[in-house]
Amino acid sequence: MSWLAERQAAATALVCGADSLTFEQLDEYSRSLALWFSRELGLQPNSRIVVRLPNDLHLPVTLFAAMRAGLVPVLVSSNSSAQEVERVIGETGAKATVSVPQQAEPLAFFNAFEQPPKIIFSGRLDFGNLLERRLGQATRPFKMRVGDHPVRWLSEGLEYGRSIFHAWPNIQSSDLALIEYTSGTTAAPKGVMLSHANLVANMMQLSECMSRAGSSRQERMLISLPLYFSYPLMLMLTNWMRGGAVALVTNIRDSALIAEQFDRFVPEVFVGISPVFMALCQDPLFPQLSFKELQYTICGGATLNERAAQRWREITRSPIAQGYGLTEASPVITFDIEMRGVAGYLGKPLYQTQIRIVDDEGEVLPTGAKGEIQVQGSQVMQGYVGQTERGLFPFTPDGWLRTADIGRLHSDGELELIERQAEVIRVPGFRVYPSEVETIVSKHPSVVQCAVVGLPNEDGTQRIKLFVVTNDRRLTQRQVREYCRQRLTRYKVPDLVEFRNSLPHSASGRLQRARLVQESLPEALADGGPS
Repeated sequence: MSWLAERQAAATALVCGADSLTFEQLDEYSRSLALWFSRELGLQPNSRIVVRLPNDLHLPVTLFAAMRAGLVPVLVSSNSSAQEVERVIGETGAKATVSVPQQAEPLAFFNAFEQPPKIIFSGRLDFGNLLERRLGQATRPFKMRVGDHPVRWLSEGLEYGRSIFHAWPNIQSSDLALIEYTSGTTAAPKGVMLSHANLVANMMQLSECMSRAGSSRQERMLISLPLYFSYPLMLMLTNWMRGGAVALVTNIRDSALIAEQFDRFVPEVFVGISPVFMALCQDPLFPQLSFKELQYTICGGATLNERAAQRWREITRSPIAQGYGLTEASPVITFDIEMRGVAGYLGKPLYQTQIRIVDDEGEVLPTGAKGEIQVQGSQVMQGYVGQTERGLFPFTPDGWLRTADIGRLHSDGELELIERQAEVIRVPGFRVYPSEVETIVSKHPSVVQCAVVGLPNEDGTQRIKLFVVTNDRRLTQRQVREYCRQRLTRYKVPDLVEFRNSLPHSASGRLQRARLVQESLPEALADGGPS
């Protein structure tokens, strides 16, 4: 950041709504806050600090400040429950937490800790002009406490001082830089430990790939995803390394707000997921905007919906680039430099990255065969927090990362993602991949979205249930099943069909199949499922 501040001090680095920071301001604020962390709060190098902030200016400044002070930021969702935060603090031994004041009440559990972490709150006007900052300080509660514990305000650190001489810690590339918690879509969230070398490697890999795809430097990038996820975070860091400006959407579920920010910022690169694309295409304002400056769109974090992709291209005329990645790999592993935007086809591995496909016994499979995707590369994590205690074994004996994803490599080296292992449905004598059924069903002209899950039977097998979102009230369950019978092998045809107004997705855009299963269990039990 200091290097960028020297090269292009006055250039815009970050935009959040009506607020913005230059590279110089981002550098100065993070330096001041790092001094405050070290000198005023007494946080020692390698201490963990939980960062639980929404998309705004505070999050990147806090992230850089923590790293600068030699601390290890622990990124979690700004919507994390009190139980989740308590578990993260217990696992990581965090010495401080940073969050918004509205999250004060759920922090009452701090009283249970013998040495509770320091509580730091952000303020709405922290980055305003002098008058706004003083107004923000005057209107906040005096000597606010959470239980028996005093609250400190991030604004104290932002104004702490930038000319103070300080002996900064000597940070090595192999040192732990960041802990990011996985979304927990198919299993309990895990703390992924990434080194400085991991992050820098992925930034370099992704930058090289973007250049080969025709991307220019110093691009304006609009990110419509929460920054606590690894995918948007890595894109922000990479775009900054290339000298570009980044705008963050403050409310990712508000399509009108995203459209407004799109119009104001005029991005050259848009970062989103299928639900965002679909919501924007249905927004009355968005299709009327100018897309002359939009060079390309990046989709990641969740499978690309072909209908959403087609509609997006029709409106914006923008190609869609996809990639495959995991938080455990910083996260990018492959990138489609041809920007075809075809569901499941995710490009070739980045440089210094290897992929192999193995069977259930760990034997390497030939090109074209389906199996578990395993990865090696300089961007792959150090490990999980407390992996031994939790019985987690993410690496094979020969050092490959187990992804728990099913896929195959084509003859040209391109990766095709098929399914998560945990989501494969086991019907009597066969395995069914939900995405395969969904691809067929989604081509029905009256189907807007769909999802397939497996419901348990008493004998350990599963029944296939299909959820459908439609814009045609005349569409019936019988018609949907008949459509499937004509296009799918018999054992892949759904046993049950349910119509819904919408499907549940996580903040990262992933379909929440486990939630659909849980909501269907009473029905499964009533139909003779396991008791």
